[in-house]
Amino acid sequence: MNKYLLYICAGILALSCTKSAIEPLTGKYPEPATYTLTQLTQGERTKDENGKFHFPLTLSSSAGDQLSLVLVADTYYIPGITYSGGSSAIAKAGNYLADESSFSAANGIPSALNTTGTLTVTKADDHYTLGGYLWTVEGKAFRVEAAFDAVYEPEKEAQRMDILIDAKAQEGSVVIYIASGDINVSADLAGNPFFTGDGKVLMLALESEDGKLYPGTYSVIPGDFWTYEYAPGMLFTGGGGTNWFDVKADGYDVTNLKAGEAIVTKTGSTYNVEYKDEESEIWVAYTGPIEALDYEIIEYTPLTQVVEVAPNEGTVTLRLATEGIVATYSEMMYSYSYSGTGNYVFLELYSTDGTIAAGSYKACSVPGWVQEGEFGVGFQYNYEYAPGMFWPVDMGSTWFTLDGEETKTYITDGLVSVSYEGDVCTITLESSAANAKFVGKLAE
Repeated sequence: MNKYLLYICAGILALSCTKSAIEPLTGKYPEPATYTLTQLTQGERTKDENGKFHFPLTLSSSAGDQLSLVLVADTYYIPGITYSGGSSAIAKAGNYLADESSFSAANGIPSALNTTGTLTVTKADDHYTLGGYLWTVEGKAFRVEAAFDAVYEPEKEAQRMDILIDAKAQEGSVVIYIASGDINVSADLAGNPFFTGDGKVLMLALESEDGKLYPGTYSVIPGDFWTYEYAPGMLFTGGGGTNWFDVKADGYDVTNLKAGEAIVTKTGSTYNVEYKDEESEIWVAYTGPIEALDYEIIEYTPLTQVVEVAPNEGTVTLRLATEGIVATYSEMMYSYSYSGTGNYVFLELYSTDGTIAAGSYKACSVPGWVQEGEFGVGFQYNYEYAPGMFWPVDMGSTWFTLDGEETKTYITDGLVSVSYEGDVCTITLESSAANAKFVGKLAE
């Protein structure tokens, strides 16, 4: 019995010691330290493959506290918004990239941030204030306040040339005429091009052994173009190479271009041709087909039926089919079933208003996350309709072939192009899954 009393006494003594130790605790966490940062080191702004701008900033205090941040935005400057934590793997506008940001207090060892915090930025012209709570990966919370001036110049971009006037193969070279503005084209007595109207024209000459235009980087053939007025208002033109025409109502001025380079890329039948010359400060680009110089003519599966145009949140799903397909809608299943022989396709395109805008749409980099100028890549989503029970659902863009049996191919690369002529829409799909084209009205 004395043994048990000894245990009880020991327990009481332990509890009394424990109570004494915890009595000062109130259950309240200490207020996170606040760091006022007054000095800015502005890093070089960059732009990622999705068109998002990354802004590296290093903010510090005279005491040696230092916060390194990378903010992400859609604009060429830092907008006044609230930024939440994100990662460089999926960088969204309105993020601070936690894995590229860090904090150190009073010349201590920098610690990476986690994604828990938020930062509110205000902007008045080029003056910024910044404040919010952040956490390190070790779980330490702190508050920052900062004010600084930062100037960001608009990004310089190529001038878009949206008109393909002509493209032709010559002996050992190709010549491409692209233009912007209101340009009229005729020929002089020698058959050389003659321009009137109001706009710009680039005559781009590149070396090519077989008269085809292949992807690559080209040094241009120097320009040597001239005009001769053999009678009032009547010009004789000649020469070749790479030249720049400034077209005006009363004629045009021509500049012979001697340097610069052209970069040619191609997706499906769509070329992107970009010419840049630092000396003349000419930087232009054209995107579109160049059939006369195309080294690979694509055969498209003709899509003739519009099954459905279905708006979603941030996207629109377009369902098209070939002539031999019959699509039947089930009210009970809220979906279509398909029969017959041929092909049908689901195309998920970025849209904010449920309409399909003209332009080019590239494959999104993250399945299920479609941004401006992108189409949703295809993937399988397993929908949990009951605990532990899943139903596979096709998401994004998918190509189907029906011939007794159905086969499907998820569309994960390539380009979708959309254009309009009146109410007639042309949609082309060019990918490793399929090449297809629709020409017609999307709605009656």
